[in-house]
Amino acid sequence: MKWTQNHDRAQYCPRCGLKSYEGIESCPDCGFIFSRLKIATNKDAKNKILRHDRDFIVKTNIIPSDVSYIKLLLYCIFFGMFGTHCFYVGRYLRGSFILADFVAMILLVVFNGKISSINDGALLNVLSTICGLIMLAWMWDIFMIIFKKFKIPVAIDIDRVNQEELSNIEILSKENNLKEDFKIENKDVVIKKVNNNLKNAKLNFIKQIQTGNFIYKNNHLKFEEDKETKKSQNSNKEVEK
Repeated sequence: MKWTQNHDRAQYCPRCGLKSYEGIESCPDCGFIFSRLKIATNKDAKNKILRHDRDFIVKTNIIPSDVSYIKLLLYCIFFGMFGTHCFYVGRYLRGSFILADFVAMILLVVFNGKISSINDGALLNVLSTICGLIMLAWMWDIFMIIFKKFKIPVAIDIDRVNQEELSNIEILSKENNLKEDFKIENKDVVIKKVNNNLKNAKLNFIKQIQTGNFIYKNNHLKFEEDKETKKSQNSNKEVEK
């Protein structure tokens, strides 16, 4: 059991409720790993609840990444009498109780005259008291959400995580293959460039040799012409003498 920073602040295990300290990697009682809360999502918890699979579902007051705190608060304030905030995070049983209580209150108002005639209104008093107490849960939820104490179910869907890991592995393998192909293509491009440079250098060298030979031939012809002109001039001088 390792300790890090902030081990003086208290925290509660979302699985067993044991009080511990921040910085502990796992719960000393049930072994729950606190770092898993970072990757747990409310969506996975709702899917497991709808499948009647409550294994590995915990309730925490740490708002997961796929739940909006603003939406949760607004749903509770304006539509909390319908249990909308509970349905939003997957607390279907609590939301159903609040919704049923609201419907019961509406029925008590509609049939107030008939119910009040039973036992001199005693039944109406009992039912209205029960409905009022249940409706206090809505007010309590507003208070808990404002102070970020409202429990939200979260879970990790192992099948989804495995599929994501497989897809990530496939993506990484494709990226590696693309990188290898890119490297090979780059090698081919470099080889082509080197070959082209060698060809150009060879052509330039041949041109230089050809131009050098051409200049040499021209100079040689000029030298022969000058030599012939000198001979002819010397022969003409001798003839004049």
